[in-house]
Parts: sequence; C-alpha cells; structure tokens
Amino acid sequence: MPVIQTQSLNSLRLVSWLPDLDELGELELALDALARDAGVTGESIGVPAHLKHTRCNDFSEVLSLLDESSEVFPNLILISISALAPNIKQHLDRLMKRLDDRYVPLVLLGEGCSSEELIEALENGANDYVVLPADPLLIKVKLQAQLRVGNMHSIMSEQHREISNNHKHILREQQMAKEVFNKVAHDSIELDNITHWLSPIAVFNGDILLATPTPSGSLLVLMGDFTGHGLGAAIGTIPLASTFYGMASKGFAMYDIINELNSKLNALLPTGVFCCACVAQINFQNGIAEVWNAGLPDCYILRNDASLEPIVSNALALGILGPDAFEVESQRYNLTQGDKLYLLSDGLLETENAHGEQYGEDRFQSAIASAQSLDAINDCADGSAFASIKQDVISFIGSQSRADDISLVEIEVVSAQSFSTMYAKSTQKKSQQPASWSISYEFRVDSLRNQDPVPLILHSLLEEPNLRQYSGQLFSIISELYNNALEHGLLNLSSALKEQEQGFAKYYDLRVKRLQNLSDGFVRFDIDCRATSDSGELCVEVIDSGEGFDYGEHNKQTKEQAALHGRGISLLHTICQKVEYVGKGNHVRVEYSW
Repeated sequence: MPVIQTQSLNSLRLVSWLPDLDELGELELALDALARDAGVTGESIGVPAHLKHTRCNDFSEVLSLLDESSEVFPNLILISISALAPNIKQHLDRLMKRLDDRYVPLVLLGEGCSSEELIEALENGANDYVVLPADPLLIKVKLQAQLRVGNMHSIMSEQHREISNNHKHILREQQMAKEVFNKVAHDSIELDNITHWLSPIAVFNGDILLATPTPSGSLLVLMGDFTGHGLGAAIGTIPLASTFYGMASKGFAMYDIINELNSKLNALLPTGVFCCACVAQINFQNGIAEVWNAGLPDCYILRNDASLEPIVSNALALGILGPDAFEVESQRYNLTQGDKLYLLSDGLLETENAHGEQYGEDRFQSAIASAQSLDAINDCADGSAFASIKQDVISFIGSQSRADDISLVEIEVVSAQSFSTMYAKSTQKKSQQPASWSISYEFRVDSLRNQDPVPLILHSLLEEPNLRQYSGQLFSIISELYNNALEHGLLNLSSALKEQEQGFAKYYDLRVKRLQNLSDGFVRFDIDCRATSDSGELCVEVIDSGEGFDYGEHNKQTKEQAALHGRGISLLHTICQKVEYVGKGNHVRVEYSW
C-alpha cells in the first residue's frame, strides 16, 4: 500500500499547556533529542523534521489552536494533569469535542499525580502520560510512539477519504448504469396483461425481460437468463434488447429475430457466456402462441380448466452455436381467453431454504394450482393469484440468502380487442411536417426465396415521422399485399386448400416448396406519400409477374360465402379508403389516409 504524504511528515507542531510544572528540564532535553533524531532519521521513525512549539497560557488558548482555520493546528498536545484537576473529565470533553473526528495525540505530564487522576484522564481521551521527573530518553521514546500513531492515523484518514470519494463516485456511476439497465432489461412494466417478479441478488444481473406489441398486433415476449451474476452477466442484455426491440418494431418474424439474437451474442460474448431464453409470440386474434424455449426450465400454460401444459426446452441457448449450425424450431399452442403463460428462470426452482431444500418444480406447480383456486374466488381482479405464488416462494426461502436471481412472468391471454385497446397508440392528432415523396422496390427471385421484404418496406415507411403512429395498419397493408402477390400471383396457390382437413399446414408446406423451386418472377412496390400539416395520404401499388385473376368474380364469391380464406382483402377494405385492381388482376392499388 503506498504511503500518502501528509503535512505531519514535514513538521511537528507541538502545543503545550504546563502552568504548574516547575522542573521542565527533562522535557526540554527530550524535545531537543526528538528534533535531532528527526533531522537524521526523519520519516523512517515517523517523526517530522522540524519542530514548532507553541506554549499556551490557559486552556482557552489551547482550544483556539484546535480550530480548523488555525495556522498552527498541532499534531501533538502536552498538558499538565494538575492543570486539568479537579475537572479532568469536563476539560477533556471540551477538548475532544473541539477535535471532533480529527486525531491528535494527547500526552499528560504530572508531578506526583494520583492513579485516580491518570485513570480518569485516560478514560476520557488522553493517550499517554509521563510522571516527572523522568529520564529524557523515556520521554522522547513515548512522544515518538504517539507521533507514529498520529502519523498512521493521518495516513489512514487520507486513504479513507479517498476510498469514500471513490465509493461515492462508483455509486453514482452504478445508479446511472442501473437506470439504463432497468429500462433496457425490464422494459415491460407498461404491458397490462404481463405481471412479473424480477428479484436480483445484485444491482446488475443476467435475468432479462423484454416485451412489445408488434406491428401485426401480436405480443412478443422474451425472458432470458445469462450465465453468471452481476455485471459480467448483465453485459449481454444491452445488445440483446436493442436487437429485439429494433427488429420487432420493424415487423420481423420471431424466427428471424431469434436467429439474429443468436448471431449477435455468438459474435460478441466470450466463450462460456450464453443466454438461456424463452421467446413467445401470442396472436390474440387467432388464439395461437408460438413458443421457443432454449435452456430455461419448463414453462407452463395454465388453462381455464386448471390443467397445466408444460413448455419444455428443445434447443441450445443463444450464443453457443454459430449462425450456420443454429436452428429454430418453435412449438405452437392454441390458447383461449383467460389462459395464462408462466415463464421462469432456474433461480426460482433452485432457490433453497434454511434446510438446504430446493423449491423445485413440484412446489411451483402446487403454487400455480393454489393460485388458480384463488383466481376463481377473486375473479382475477387484484392480481392476488400471482402475488400468492410470489409469497409462497418468499415464505419457502425465509431468511436464507439466495445464490441466484429469481424471475417469474405471468402473461394473461386477453381478447384481441382488449389487447388492441390496451396498447393502441395515441389517437390525438399530432403536429406533422408537410411531406411529398415516392419510392419503389422490385424484389426478384433470389430475394423472394431468401428474405422477407415486409420488414424492409415497413422500416422505410416508419422513417417518415408522420407515419410512425400508424405502424400497425401499415404492417397489415404491406404484408397482405405482398403475401397475395407472392402466393397467388407467383406461386399460383389456391386458398381453397385451406378448407381441407389440415388445410393450413398443407397450404404453407406447399408455399415453401414452390418458393424454393421458383425460377423467375418479381414483385414490385410503388409507394407515394403526400402529407400536409394536418392530413396525409399513402398510395401503395403492387405489381407481380403472375397471371392475375378474375377479381370481379372473386369479389362476388367473397360476398356470398364466409370462407376460411379471402379475409385479407376484406381487411384491406376496412383499413384503406380505396382498394382497386388494375388490368388482369396482377396490379393492385390501395390508398390509406389519415
């Protein structure tokens, strides 16, 4: 440890009040010897090289020299014990109060003083005493010892101040970083149908919860658990969150988002650091959840009939495999309004009580069952069910300290209308700047086979500030137009296939096969945007190289029957002010106004 140089190493400022001592020859000899030794050995014995002795006439003068503003603030005080008597305690109390938390050795001198006086003085702040007459060498050695103690105290005080200042600086930086971390890692508080409990064991932790509505109107949720604890585990949450929110807002599919998250973490994180994660995309309109569990404990779907359906892990965690070896295979679940999804980290199941017992899956399942009964009683009105699960875990742990972060998330399945109402963007008319521009995209076979053009187009549209608040409607328009052009124009797929048993699965399997075998063709988007200070219009034209269709006959059939297909065109008519087909049906033009 480096020695911090202080003023006490350069000079000795001695203050004395010795009014009733007649024989001070031994003391003077001791002080002369102290000064001589200091000049030769100096800092090696912790004694300053220069001696400045201030003799006081009364106790008040001693106290005045102890003010912080005093130019001769001492580093050694000598006082006659008989001068303090009979009010030794009162005098020393005043002296200690004036010194406050500063350390200055106090040595008492006396001739024929009693043991009681010495004991009282030492109990109330004095550091040592010398009974005169005494050997000058003994006096010098005692003073040297007290100066060394004072010097060490000065060094320790300075180091304490530095450590304290550094600690305050670290706390300020941690607080700033914590605010950023909480916004990044736990940015789902505003989602009303999500209840969560995130209980870290440190300021920074590796558990992360991300959730956002997507432009398509579904809910995308990610719970992650990075290996390790503290800042080392939290370091991966920022790139994970920024990628997740950035891609979700642009309409990328869950499959593409997971692949990109894995690629980014694999490239950024050191060996041995990865993220166990569960990603769920819930479509409230269709009542379907796509769930991908990679390394987290079994998650659960709590059905309305109180049955529990596990969602097991079937993949390696994010960041372990490179892009070429990584595959995403999600699981699909049908949901009904009132069902609940529970996502959890291993810290919840592995937490222990005072007897070393783990909480475990059985207790967690029992807690969910009890919560379901409580839900039925309270009609889910106050979140008491989730609170009862949380309290069950807390009661099990008791006063036992935890070794891992605990995370638990409950997602309630609501109606599509309720979800839309919860998270609809503000409908208040926002001020906007006039704009007029157009843009064109033509996607050829190689691009159509290997990428989804919808996020690219949507990203371009949302760069226009006037359109950002309408991202959901724009996603529906672009995705419906593109899917119709690709599937019916280029791939010549018939929607009637969806009416067969397992029709949707057959339809999309055939879509994948025909797209991979596609050798020629294109889909072109021509987009024109015009906005004034209080209104605007977006015109989108889509042209494909397919054979087209009899749109007049199609419209007639759509009106006559409630089919399992054709609802995309009806949706466009609902959202857009105008939908019209041109030519042979491979050219459609829509107008969206706000």
